[in-house]
Amino acid sequence: MLGRPIQGLLTANLVILCAAPGLGHATGAGEKQVSASLGFALAGDDHARPGMQAGIEALMGFTDSWAGRAVVSGSWQPGSASGSPRQVTALSLGATYSLDVVRWVPFVDLGLSLADLRGEGASSQRLGPQVGLGAEYLLSRRWTLAALARFDFFALRLAGSGGAHPWWACAGLRIGRVF
Repeated sequence: MLGRPIQGLLTANLVILCAAPGLGHATGAGEKQVSASLGFALAGDDHARPGMQAGIEALMGFTDSWAGRAVVSGSWQPGSASGSPRQVTALSLGATYSLDVVRWVPFVDLGLSLADLRGEGASSQRLGPQVGLGAEYLLSRRWTLAALARFDFFALRLAGSGGAHPWWACAGLRIGRVF
């Protein structure tokens, strides 16, 4: 079920990778980048539930190494035979540190996530830290392709029900445009 969208994303990224020559550089001071991501997600509290993740990300470069980051992402984990589907929607604000190494740019993300968790007839709003890492490949001066992994731990319950501390992990691909 998740195979077709992921296969289509990989094919599109491969076409862009082969068709985009030229030098590239990471998001620099004053530059902006808008990206879209698609990947695999795990969400859980007492047990992990796999699903699909999608997100939109905006970066603004402060220096050649540091950028501010805002992400809106969501995931959907199909329900088990005894439960309903679970949905996680998160807004994350943070910073990204990247090492500009010619065309491959490794990076580390640190941030704070505000999440809305829904499923099994209950909902709650949570707040917690986010960490991530990845590597971005600079297809050209304006286009990027990244593989990334992020982990959110929603330690603080702001509203709603729930006792255990839920968490969310995702791994996926991101394609971006630098302005």
